[in-house]
Amino acid sequence: MKIKAVVTDMDGTFLDDRGGFDRTRFERVLEQLEKREIPFIVASGNGLERLLDLFVGFEDRIFFLAENGGLFYHKGQTIFRKILDRHLIEELIRHYQPRVADYCLMVSSDTTMYIDEQAPQPFEETDLAITAEQLQAFWDKIVRLPNLLELPADATITHAGFWVPEELVADLVTDCNEVFGEHLLAVTSGYGSVSILPKGVHKAWGLEQILQPLGIDASEVLAFGDSDNDLELLAYAGYSYAMENASERVQTTAKFCAPSHTEQGVLQVIEDLVLGAN
Repeated sequence: MKIKAVVTDMDGTFLDDRGGFDRTRFERVLEQLEKREIPFIVASGNGLERLLDLFVGFEDRIFFLAENGGLFYHKGQTIFRKILDRHLIEELIRHYQPRVADYCLMVSSDTTMYIDEQAPQPFEETDLAITAEQLQAFWDKIVRLPNLLELPADATITHAGFWVPEELVADLVTDCNEVFGEHLLAVTSGYGSVSILPKGVHKAWGLEQILQPLGIDASEVLAFGDSDNDLELLAYAGYSYAMENASERVQTTAKFCAPSHTEQGVLQVIEDLVLGAN
């Protein structure tokens, strides 16, 4: 067995039920990975800002694959970023405008998140493990518009997504992919969150862009996930682990099962499989 890269999702996978992780234990694990020249890669549906906040003190030692594979950041530099076509997002807004009270559509630039003034407050009632400070920082970026079609003309759309009650997620994903599937992909990130990506962009695609210059093959990748936005990643990786708390589709796709995120399952497997075997 030769593992040359470790990749993990965040919420429900690497992070515990309080939205954090054991920094002392992670420091020990990361130090051993570095000695073996094994990169540690964060692959998340979250934006880069939240990931950097989570990994303060480690930010120059790991790779960040944010926005479900659409953004790669390493050592202070954005290596690549996929942006969304404004015309397509305007069509998306028009299509879901009649459901604005149910579907909170969020359209973001680098610095601002725009939502309709009639939309519910995103993540106001959620099981997502996030601190009050992190949630407030998220809310502080919001600008409410009378109509989302009034987006500033100079805004570059870097991310779009929905927050909806979890019982509406499946229908939203199905409808969005039926209507816009030629150009966009809707994928659930868990906890009522649905990301809108350019067609063909996902965590496995982004990971491949990172690994090719490093000469690392998919068969040499150890990956962890829990939600449906991890499916391509887990199908891609040679050593794929679904968390004990993962969705049924994820458990079916992954080759192996890791202990729950509440038991630091990612660190357990790395310690046993990688550090104990090398």
